[in-house]
Amino acid sequence: MSSDVQVKGQKLTGGAKFAVEMGPLAVFMISYFFGGRLVSLAGSVTGHEWCLREGSEMYLAVAAFMPSFALAFAYSVWKEKRIAPMLLVSGVIIGVLGTLTLVLHNKTFFYMKPTIVYALFAALLYAGLRTERNFLRTLFDGALHMPDEAWRTLTIRYSLFFAALAVANEIAWRWLTTGCPPEPALPASAAGGWAWLLTECGVEQVAKCAGEANWVKLKVFGFTLVSLIFTAVQAPFIAKHMPEESESEDDTSAS
Repeated sequence: MSSDVQVKGQKLTGGAKFAVEMGPLAVFMISYFFGGRLVSLAGSVTGHEWCLREGSEMYLAVAAFMPSFALAFAYSVWKEKRIAPMLLVSGVIIGVLGTLTLVLHNKTFFYMKPTIVYALFAALLYAGLRTERNFLRTLFDGALHMPDEAWRTLTIRYSLFFAALAVANEIAWRWLTTGCPPEPALPASAAGGWAWLLTECGVEQVAKCAGEANWVKLKVFGFTLVSLIFTAVQAPFIAKHMPEESESEDDTSAS
């Protein structure tokens, strides 16, 4: 029996689950909003004068986010002895779009990352219903016990919700980044191979894109808050269709 438990692993709960889900986002936020200070500090520690190129905050954040997500994903797989479907889908998309963002030096790929993730989740849930497979029930992994019709209704709601988030993100990033100054061509400066990220300190740079920072806040805080609210709104529906534990306990005691 003990060997079976070890093979199955343990579900992430509490602090571990929170760290896996929110840790990479925290790394992204810190790198984006405090990247300039961190780069200067790293330069001081190593005896260099480093300054972050204006407008490169997103590239630094993506470069830090990708390995932190990979670490969280690896920990989840090691702890649970299985691959969480949502983490796997997110990981593949993050890996592809994050790499394209850095290699092609084009932020558009990462702006569209939430759009693609949400749209894919919506499409998968809907496709599951069309093929008489309920992927949402699979994602909950036995945490909820409801009739098939209730699962169908909840899946439709989540599918529409993810589709709405995809549309909202696509509108948001295009609107918020409208009018942002174009990124200058990367010079072969003293920064060498790090010219995409670093620049000479004290050099006049292009104005910062305020809309991009607002999109980052919306992505991390806005969509997260909306998702929590949406989930909370579903609580009465879920509770209504969950079996009454008290009744089952009374039946057991009576027998």
